[in-house]
Amino acid sequence: MERESVEAVRASITDEVNVKDIDYVTAGSDVVKRSAKPNFQRLGPRLGSLMQPTHEAVRALTDDDIERYRQNGSLALEVDGETVELGPDDLLVQSEGIEGWLVGSEGGVTVALDTEVTPELRAEGLAREAVSRIQNLRKEAGLDVTDRIAVRYDGTDATTDALDEHAAYVRNETLALRFERAPESDLEEPGEHGAQAAAQGAVGSFDLGDGEHLTLRVRRMGEEKKAAQQR
Repeated sequence: MERESVEAVRASITDEVNVKDIDYVTAGSDVVKRSAKPNFQRLGPRLGSLMQPTHEAVRALTDDDIERYRQNGSLALEVDGETVELGPDDLLVQSEGIEGWLVGSEGGVTVALDTEVTPELRAEGLAREAVSRIQNLRKEAGLDVTDRIAVRYDGTDATTDALDEHAAYVRNETLALRFERAPESDLEEPGEHGAQAAAQGAVGSFDLGDGEHLTLRVRRMGEEKKAAQQR
């Protein structure tokens, strides 16, 4: 049921938290290491002298033991010749990620995030940032959501390389029929507002972090052609 719930909103999750994909792993996955420790506040008064050997037995539990306890809410341990019954909240289960992963758990669900950013993922992230900035400039210029646009851009090498590589994605997301690089000196700021601003388009310069910079000019398609004829 948990997997079905995630799948129902997969697109929203990946978009909102900016992740490429969601994979499901089994309890024994090598991505997450789990351990358990006794809830001393609950078990101490109940177990008395058995508390310390029970603590040692709990720390020795395997991942399969911990998963069985998580699924059933109970677990029986043989401690010093006696059976110790552990119920809900008697154990505290902890999850720890391997190097390069961040791990969090809540309500029986564990999420592990791969924090390694490869060059390919970085390029995709820069392209998504460009799409977001272009959409904001469309609004600033007063363009309709269905208007086809022309986009000219310049920026740092990694950013422009990313946009060259993912040009088809950017054009599709922004309805850009033209998407081309241009010297930043050609992307001057228009000074008009209202209807005239929509004709001239909008310009923006953005700091994308990690030393990356992007300058964009967005125009309605017909206006871009007129501007080219005037130059």
